[in-house]
Amino acid sequence: MMPDAALAAIRAAVEAAHVNGLQAADDVAACVADELTAVGWTLAPDTSRDDAATAA
Repeated sequence: MMPDAALAAIRAAVEAAHVNGLQAADDVAACVADELTAVGWTLAPDTSRDDAATAA
């Protein structure tokens, strides 16, 4: 489960994206990533789906 503080930070970043007029999922995701990395978060791609597809 995600800690409440992390969830609040993500929600705030989504709200900031919407305030900036972004609605498309890719645009919102990019804005959220920018907002979170600006405050020190480290983001890494989820490769577990790639591994499962390769194994199949």
